[in-house]
Amino acid sequence: MFSPALVRPLSALLLVVSASSLSAQDYDWGRKMFDRTEVRFGSVAKNGDVVFKFNVKNIYKEDILITSLSTSCGCISWQERDRTPIRLASGQTQELSIRLDTVRHQGDKNVTAFVQLSEPTRGSTASISIPVQGRIRTDVVLQTNLLNFGQVDLGQAMEHRLNVSYTGGRPDWAITQAKVNSPYLTTKVLEKGRAGGTANYEVVVTLKGDTPVSKLRDQMLLVTNDVGDSGYAVAVEAQVEPDIVVADVQFGQVASGQSKTMNIVVRGKKPFKIEKIDRANQDDNFKVKAPESVSTVHMLPMTFTPTGEHGLFEEEFFLTISGREQRVTFKAKGRVMDQSVTVAKPVTQP
Repeated sequence: MFSPALVRPLSALLLVVSASSLSAQDYDWGRKMFDRTEVRFGSVAKNGDVVFKFNVKNIYKEDILITSLSTSCGCISWQERDRTPIRLASGQTQELSIRLDTVRHQGDKNVTAFVQLSEPTRGSTASISIPVQGRIRTDVVLQTNLLNFGQVDLGQAMEHRLNVSYTGGRPDWAITQAKVNSPYLTTKVLEKGRAGGTANYEVVVTLKGDTPVSKLRDQMLLVTNDVGDSGYAVAVEAQVEPDIVVADVQFGQVASGQSKTMNIVVRGKKPFKIEKIDRANQDDNFKVKAPESVSTVHMLPMTFTPTGEHGLFEEEFFLTISGREQRVTFKAKGRVMDQSVTVAKPVTQP
């Protein structure tokens, strides 16, 4: 999402007020809870991802309710509108977000967002009006405001391409940089054409093959040579999922000196071969062999014969998969019981 810090330095310190009871005579009590009471988006690109975030802090002893969030125009919307009422305990802070619709709207916007507050015990209410200003440019158009890689297998590299067009008349207009925050993303800016005060660019965003299993959410900021320009934002998302899955092995209770065998199920999205199985410790308590077959599902019998100390155990194992750089890990867990320990029964007195 587009942070206001990317438009211009809009951060502000929260109002520092010692918690006190809300006064019925204080008609401005609601506004004192806001760290910002106006929104200035500045100039943004058509189809840009533009969100302004600010904080509301309950500086009073009583609980405060955010009862409703509304706007004077469909060109802006509250991200948290469907979550109301939102209760704020004393000292609690709630982040609120206003999104500017750059897809269906364009041009200058001077509109208002509204926040309704309530203190239930006394029946006090407050209505906060927040002016919202912004200009949605039509001479800078992004192909989309979201680059979504979708579901990506672990270890797979992918790329997305974003088209950007400029028709503002400047013969030297240029995208100078495409910034991302995640170390698992790289960008490249390519100029595809220029003529008569127009320009076309292609921005290549690459998701690296070493991206870990995660829900990646980032934002790419396109920086141009416009005077005073702070950039145009595009959200970037990816859901990196494991291509091979194996669950930890639960042995439960195992008697010292006795063997117990459990099956390890290793599943993949396509046929694969397990080259070898390693473990952190090198003793002979665990016995398991890598299969010779190539399959989407492998069943590996693992035998555990405890000979060491009693109590809980946890061992980590590493599967080396053919053609795959990252090893697959899983753990074997359980408890070794001491058979010499018996439970004393109460003696019945005659």
